[in-house]
Amino acid sequence: VKLAAGLELVAASGRLILAGDGEVDLSSDAGRCGCQSFLRKLSACADRLGCAVADRSYREAFTRNYRSVFPDSKRRYRMDVLEACVEQLESFSMNGVVYRLSDPVLRLSKAMLAAWRRLRTRLRAFSATKDSASLREVVAAIEALDLAWAQFEYSYVRELIRIEDCARAFVAEAGRLEEQLRLAERVRGSASEAARNARRALATSVAKLNAVANDRRNGRDDLDAEVLERAYNVLSGRPSDEERDASRIIAEQVVASWDAMRALLREVASCLHKVDPCLKKNDGLVQRLAAWEESWELGHRYLGASAGRALSRMVSSVAQARHAAPALASLCEGRDPELFVVLPRVMWLAFLREPGEHALFMRDLLPKAFVAGGTVPAADLQAFVDTAGQLRRRLGEDEADAFLLRRVLGVDAPADDGLGPAQREAVRRFALELEGWSIATQRFCPNDWNLCVSVLLNVLGA
Repeated sequence: VKLAAGLELVAASGRLILAGDGEVDLSSDAGRCGCQSFLRKLSACADRLGCAVADRSYREAFTRNYRSVFPDSKRRYRMDVLEACVEQLESFSMNGVVYRLSDPVLRLSKAMLAAWRRLRTRLRAFSATKDSASLREVVAAIEALDLAWAQFEYSYVRELIRIEDCARAFVAEAGRLEEQLRLAERVRGSASEAARNARRALATSVAKLNAVANDRRNGRDDLDAEVLERAYNVLSGRPSDEERDASRIIAEQVVASWDAMRALLREVASCLHKVDPCLKKNDGLVQRLAAWEESWELGHRYLGASAGRALSRMVSSVAQARHAAPALASLCEGRDPELFVVLPRVMWLAFLREPGEHALFMRDLLPKAFVAGGTVPAADLQAFVDTAGQLRRRLGEDEADAFLLRRVLGVDAPADDGLGPAQREAVRRFALELEGWSIATQRFCPNDWNLCVSVLLNVLGA
């Protein structure tokens, strides 16, 4: 029986795929499959050969995640443990932090690798002789490997638990600060200085968490509480009619995403072990962080008094254009892809009609079109403003807005529009120059443009 078990183990070792350095191939699918098969055979044959089993009672002290992987004291030779040994893993990166395995773990890794190699050598010798003496050496090699494996597994998993606790510390710290904020709000009130200080501390912690976990957006680390305080002020005050729609909608989005982030932190506080230590792999967490970052950026840009008024005026102008042009209303309703081509043209038409009203809004999207960061158009933009004014006068002030809006929307003008050849050529040149400004606006800072479109459509929809 023992001889048969030894021969089966030799046959299984012969199916191991070797890499160029003579080590077992653990990188290819075929290599991993062959090695997993060998480890299963090794465990079964070790029992049939009567090999002693090293003490594995230490597994009872593992965290519940690892107890589910190692539920008992059986051998359970796992590929991930063997990989860490064979590849002589010394460190790895998680959440942007490099963690180095301790020296005792590295020493045990080398000892296990030596035992692994020695077993393979003894199996080759037994394959050649097939005698009882060689088989006894195989048994001794299996027992030595089993002991070295258990010692390395114990130290390696404990090290992983320590590292994972460190990796989850971003979430644990945010959860602790969220609890402190709840206490301050309950005891002192949400408008108290204690609550504001607690909000600032939590916002700073969430920003750190966002920087390491949010790979769906920018992963900013500057998401402070100032934007949140602005949002609370907007919602608690009495904004003017001009500001009400835009500012309150943005403020509500900021507060809603902040509350959702806090709710998640409360939820995971009682089940932190379920959080993947590689924080980017937690979909729910990343979704909440991405939503908070997006709403924070909206609030940061548009919740200031002057920016809020500028946004409200642009929303009003686009809404008027939507009312005047059924084609634009249809694009807005269906969020048609063509809308994102047309929208910057409509915004520039609004600016050209009333430069003073919309200069601040357009400057934030295309600063280089204005003088020294102010609201005075630079020379080339001023020339375009003058050209637009001349064209409006040639077309007639009352008819120019509707005509140019139809033109930028691609709606064909009636054949009897009353324009002469010179006017048609002027309209054509105007449309070409308008398209250049529209493209420049979208390309100057795509993130800012996407943010602008998002808030415009949200406010228009509301």
